[in-house]
Amino acid sequence: MRTAVGGAVIALMVLLTLVSDISDDALPYWLSGAVGWIAVLFLFVDVKKSQRWQTGLITLTGLGLLIAGSASNVQWTQAIGNNAGLVTMLASVGFLRLIALPQGETKNHQLPVGFAAYVKTMAGVSLFGSVINISAPIIFADRLHDQKALGRLASQSITRVFTSTAAWSPFFGGMAAVLVNVPGMRLSFVILACLPFAVVSFIVVVLEARLRYAELVRSFRGYPVNFFNLWIPAALASIILLLSRVAPDWSVLTHISLSALLLTTVVLLWRNGMRATTQGLGRFVVDGLPVMINELQLFLAAGVLAAGLAAVISGEFVSVLSVFTAFTAALLLGVIILLAVCGVHPVVTVSGATPLIMTLSPEPDLLAVCYLLAWSLGTCASPLSGTHLVFQGRYGIPSWKGAVWNWPYVAFMYLFAVALLYGVAKSV
Repeated sequence: MRTAVGGAVIALMVLLTLVSDISDDALPYWLSGAVGWIAVLFLFVDVKKSQRWQTGLITLTGLGLLIAGSASNVQWTQAIGNNAGLVTMLASVGFLRLIALPQGETKNHQLPVGFAAYVKTMAGVSLFGSVINISAPIIFADRLHDQKALGRLASQSITRVFTSTAAWSPFFGGMAAVLVNVPGMRLSFVILACLPFAVVSFIVVVLEARLRYAELVRSFRGYPVNFFNLWIPAALASIILLLSRVAPDWSVLTHISLSALLLTTVVLLWRNGMRATTQGLGRFVVDGLPVMINELQLFLAAGVLAAGLAAVISGEFVSVLSVFTAFTAALLLGVIILLAVCGVHPVVTVSGATPLIMTLSPEPDLLAVCYLLAWSLGTCASPLSGTHLVFQGRYGIPSWKGAVWNWPYVAFMYLFAVALLYGVAKSV
């Protein structure tokens, strides 16, 4: 009974989040976050003891920072509902499990094995991740995890390839943040300038896997990349693109959430009819949604911490520079990555640094590329990024461990990013 009520409360949180965004904040956005915390209270006993301690520590630290930083009313409401949209998207994407397997196929169906399967899997994560955001690595990782617990190779490869798409994809929050903070940037130029970063990142990930994890790659069970298994992310991407045209004011997370719910419902109706569809959706609400308690409480706690960090730093950065050059951009990129390692999400740093950087009259395209590269590498290196929190809550891989695994890769790609910044500086 307790679990069923918890699932129903999560479903209510999803509904409130979507209504709030679609209705142009007719409902306060923090309301869905508050409902999410109520769901945590119902389901908290189902969380592992170690994770309860982690969640409690993150939440208390965030509250302490909010108090120390003399947070405003806005920051307190952000603390409650900061990640409600992301949790709603995760819950909505979870419904895709009801249609994820082709009819007649089971979780034990044999997956393709070997280096080619590995490369195709990572290419699929990159291709679809650029459109459907974090729902892509979830779809791919869920399929791999169904047969075998997700290991280091699969985890770090998926997170690296996925976060590299943030450098150029217009469907990521990073691009939205850059468009807001860097007026005058040329979108097409910035996308083309950052594409080489994603390509080199993919090559580095594949080469490292081939050379360092040769044995694991030979036995790697990849995502079955064919028409019948890729139609779900393809259909999801198509619906998201359509919604982004029809309702551009809605957030990307809302586009993804509605697309996932709509696709699941339509497919179930086509396959099973109204009665069976209603029963299937109802069963998932009471049995499937409560399973995401790990992600739910981690993201809500991380939202409190992010608000606390924002209250403390208050956008105050010290600068000893008087002009924004490629060197300045490289330095700023390094600072944002280091702050991300400490748990400060790039969106916080970008928002805080922009007023100061703008006093240097930066070239908009150079600053935009710097921010996008910082978003990509920062989220890959940060233990509190949404990607690592998803992998901890969903697959049991501690977020700090996933982040540490990526640090050598981030350090190497930082060098390439610096070279790219110098190239951009000469082009603009």
